[in-house]
Amino acid sequence: MTFHTSPNSFPDLVELDALRLTVIVDNEVDFMSSVPRELGQTTQSLKLFKDKRNLDKEKTSPPKDDAHPGIDTVAFDFNDLCCGAHGLSILVTGIKGSVEHRVLFDTGPHSAIFLDNARRLELEFEKIEVVVLSHWHIDHSGGMLAAVDQIRAAKEGAQQPNKVLVDLHPDRPDQRGAALKPTSLDESSPAEYVAWGTDPTPEALEKAGGKLRDRYPNHVRWSKAKGEWMSEPEIMDERYLVARVRSKGLVVLTGCSHAGVINVCKDVRNVFAAGSEDDKERNKIFFVVGGFHLAGNTVELRIKETVKDMVTVDPAYMAPGHCSGWRAKSALEDGFPGRVASLGVGSEFFITNQQ
Repeated sequence: MTFHTSPNSFPDLVELDALRLTVIVDNEVDFMSSVPRELGQTTQSLKLFKDKRNLDKEKTSPPKDDAHPGIDTVAFDFNDLCCGAHGLSILVTGIKGSVEHRVLFDTGPHSAIFLDNARRLELEFEKIEVVVLSHWHIDHSGGMLAAVDQIRAAKEGAQQPNKVLVDLHPDRPDQRGAALKPTSLDESSPAEYVAWGTDPTPEALEKAGGKLRDRYPNHVRWSKAKGEWMSEPEIMDERYLVARVRSKGLVVLTGCSHAGVINVCKDVRNVFAAGSEDDKERNKIFFVVGGFHLAGNTVELRIKETVKDMVTVDPAYMAPGHCSGWRAKSALEDGFPGRVASLGVGSEFFITNQQ
């Protein structure tokens, strides 16, 4: 996790009138759970229910006689719904006045799920200006080549400059994976490893049309130079994304929170520390979204402390997704009743100063 040390590092962060978050990839499909009104969530299914393009013509045709009037009926097809996958991808749209800017935050585990869900959500690729990678893990970077290629082609078709700005950490590992056995406790018992898919290379991203801007005990990374797996308890390249919405505060997007979601939030508070009471109000954390990394035998031991420490962060709302796990979601809802939302693939959150 990359931490900033100087307070008030971004004094000129633009205050948005509204922020739209479109969930392209997440582990969970949930279009039924209720969500706090202030988050302005619309599930994909609700959009499809109301989509007039899906009107069933047979059921809306003129009535055969006065006794049997026609009834407007939308034909709903489950094939149109997004599918869940182990990964994360969120389209972030910042709105101020009549101006909109769009950032793609992560791209899910592979191109097929990213492209399929993007098609179902009818993403306007030509309007995406920047692709941001939270960290080098395949469940976040796997769809990046396809995303960059689609954005480039869409911009080309719209006769726009077709280079796509790609923001990623320069410390790309040769490969990452997990150790199935402890790597240091018993030297006589060789560790067994699982290699995850290889992240796209900077060269491949540039070829696709991109313009580059340049503590977990079982995490490992492959070293080509040494020809061996090396222990990597900290994922030091992970970054988060922050937006400020007028009258609401800060919205924090985190990919996996490998350093701990509390540490992520503490770093946000430090980065946006300011003296005046007005600034303090503007820099309160309103919404924390993304992976909290609290699923799995080792990290589930941290759930109780995380819920306890979240009181000091005191976000208005949370949407733990991806690697958060059902136990953490349940514990957070118990600790913060009515303040936890389902991230849910296909969902759209619309946070505005008018709510």
